[in-house]
Amino acid sequence: MTRIEWAEEVWNPIAGCSLVSPGCTNCYAMRAAWRLSKNPATPHYRGTVKMVNGRPVWTGAVNPAADAVLRKPLGRKTPTRYFVNSMGDLFHEAVPDEAIDRVFAVMALCPQHDFLVLTKRSARMREYLKPFDRRRSDGLGEAVIALGYDGHLESLPWPLPNVWLGVSAEDQRRADERIPELLATPAAVRFVSAEPLLGPIDLTAIERTREIGYMRPLDGRFRTLDWIIAGGESGPGARPCRIDWIARIAHQCRAAAAPLFVKQLGAWPVYGDGRPCRLADAKGGDPAEWPRFLQIRQFPATRKSQEADHA
Repeated sequence: MTRIEWAEEVWNPIAGCSLVSPGCTNCYAMRAAWRLSKNPATPHYRGTVKMVNGRPVWTGAVNPAADAVLRKPLGRKTPTRYFVNSMGDLFHEAVPDEAIDRVFAVMALCPQHDFLVLTKRSARMREYLKPFDRRRSDGLGEAVIALGYDGHLESLPWPLPNVWLGVSAEDQRRADERIPELLATPAAVRFVSAEPLLGPIDLTAIERTREIGYMRPLDGRFRTLDWIIAGGESGPGARPCRIDWIARIAHQCRAAAAPLFVKQLGAWPVYGDGRPCRLADAKGGDPAEWPRFLQIRQFPATRKSQEADHA
């Protein structure tokens, strides 16, 4: 189980990361990695964090987990929604393609599960996944064989129908940088996590790229994002999140009929005029305390949900 409301389990075949944008400043995973680095049962976290001014900070070291961790989803038959690599970034520049191949091989061998991959390295994700050429096919085949399964992947659907690809976007600048890369990446489901939200985001005003060929990644005519997650920041040093920032995203999603999951208001929610919004839940995660128009926790219509509806 996990306390991340939009996933049922976390799966961390790789540990470690580095700071890349303001959304990383108070990353909860750095604090968790520091604790895990002291645990003899999780040696792959050693060296991934260091103390700087009394706070744990990523070192940039990235380590693969033990083989048993990599294989974890293979042993679970019950369909499960996995958040992949909550303790790092699968597309970090220090992660070799061969390690990513092994993760995708496990996902390909587990069609009963959904795997949600979230990254801030949208360019690396796009480079890895497009195009699905002979080199990538061979790499996945070798990874499948190494796992002890049949290496013939001629019938492998691409993009994998059970893999959701997403980017984090904490403000307009990061949305402008990362969302076009996501839209140019083959994916069964594309999603954006606007958390921790540090400024307003207009998802209808992001410039197109030549490869994409359309102007808006979210509008009422042709929705190109399948799911949006939004939320403020919690934990030590949490920065303020204005409720109207989340409300604007909710309005955009309603206009485009795009599913939205409001995860939390954060530890420091404020109104548009700066007044604090008092919540009994110090993490801002109890929807019962929120304005009704923000009590939204929707999921995208996926291949599995559509099959269930027609069963």
